[in-house]
Amino acid sequence: MGDLYTSVTATAGRHHGAVSTPELAALGVSASLRAKWVQRRRLLRVGPRSFVLPGAPTPARQSAWCAAADVAGFGHVAGRTAAWLFGLDGFRPPRRPEVLLHRTHRGLRVPYALRTTDRPLGDQDAVIVDGIPCLRADRLIVESHHFGFSTAEIENAIDSAIRTGWVDESALRAQALESVRQGSGGAAVRDALLDTGGESRLERWFLAIVRTGGLPRPAMRVVVRPELGWSARLDATFPGGLVVELEGHATHSSRRQRQHDEERRTALTLAGYRVIVFTYIDVRDRPDWVLSRVRAALALIA
Repeated sequence: MGDLYTSVTATAGRHHGAVSTPELAALGVSASLRAKWVQRRRLLRVGPRSFVLPGAPTPARQSAWCAAADVAGFGHVAGRTAAWLFGLDGFRPPRRPEVLLHRTHRGLRVPYALRTTDRPLGDQDAVIVDGIPCLRADRLIVESHHFGFSTAEIENAIDSAIRTGWVDESALRAQALESVRQGSGGAAVRDALLDTGGESRLERWFLAIVRTGGLPRPAMRVVVRPELGWSARLDATFPGGLVVELEGHATHSSRRQRQHDEERRTALTLAGYRVIVFTYIDVRDRPDWVLSRVRAALALIA
């Protein structure tokens, strides 16, 4: 019996001190023995199909693993819990793990923050993060309105998911457009998703200015080679050769960095590009002015 319990502890040790009912059965733990261990507090029940070992640490990852085990076959860990596991900016694990199920399983009784969706939800919509099955990052963003994500949370999720490579921009945009077509997302989610394409909030704010102003969407972060042996990655490029550079809070403040910036802009100008620059404050606080300057620059190259 001791050897059997040792096997259970070894299994639990591989996923944050937790173990599921199917795993216990696979190890040879009968229902009666499992009940006896629970009664003697050798196993502590968390959900309908999840247990943790006594004395084991109870971090958020352990709770998330239990949630995934309890909704396996019905849905996935999602919301802020999954966003935190993905390492998306600004997210912390909520008090109760958040899970998303298809609405046909809305009656499932689990001790988690449960939300449902009408969109198909299967194994293909999951990815393993630190041993925990989670809703894919693109679906997580599209379905974030079910968990009441704020505008800032939506923006942070989009920005960091693109930057860290958890989502593909084109795939995310396709899902966003489908969500809009089906009417399954809120206005904040819809607008934020339509402005994907940058790798920072500053770039997304700029895209929103362009979109709401009715201007053509620029290509983002295009790499060009204006001179032999030298290349540059452009923040935003409009048809006709207009380049918009966006400078963040601490962008290029040293003398050497400023010198490099001017050398770069000179090379781009000599290669036929027209370069204009907006600061973080411009984009955040003066969107109408930014829009008017972009329009004026586009008119010069029309």
